[in-house]
Amino acid sequence: MKKFLAIASKLDKVNKIAGIIGKWSILLMLGLGLWNVIGRYLGVALKYNLSSNGLIESQWYLFDLAFLLGLGWTLQRQNHVRVDVLQGRWGAKRKAKIELLGTLLLLLPFSLGVMAISIEPAIHSWNILEASPDPNGLPRYLIKSLIPLGFFLLSLQGIAEAIRSLSILKKSNTKLLEQDSSD
Repeated sequence: MKKFLAIASKLDKVNKIAGIIGKWSILLMLGLGLWNVIGRYLGVALKYNLSSNGLIESQWYLFDLAFLLGLGWTLQRQNHVRVDVLQGRWGAKRKAKIELLGTLLLLLPFSLGVMAISIEPAIHSWNILEASPDPNGLPRYLIKSLIPLGFFLLSLQGIAEAIRSLSILKKSNTKLLEQDSSD
């Protein structure tokens, strides 16, 4: 089990790096948004356009970056929506069972499904070098690549969480066996 926990730790590191990139993109997005607002009003006063479609789309893309790269990291930090009303009453073993079942039956099929479905449109977007239809817009193929990547990272974190749940269950079973043998 130690080997699997080491793998889970490595998956955590990958998602932490992605989460940090996502976190910094929020600050960049806010700064760019501030510039777009100031540039719009200051540009009107100066009779010169200080903003552009490219800058506005950059704001959207930074949000996409934060959201998609933050999926796995958010799961790692246990910040996804949960039914804490029920979990607060459960023991560690029951929480681990529910977590494992939820990960295997809901999270992984969903995240792997979205990843699989989004790969073909991302590849197509790269093949045609898809760009924004707006004047001075940005390339779309780069941002479309983040969809399968984000859900791949979420899947990796789901695997790490499943490993942890299995570890908890194995420890619980080992303790039960030890108690039975001592009786």
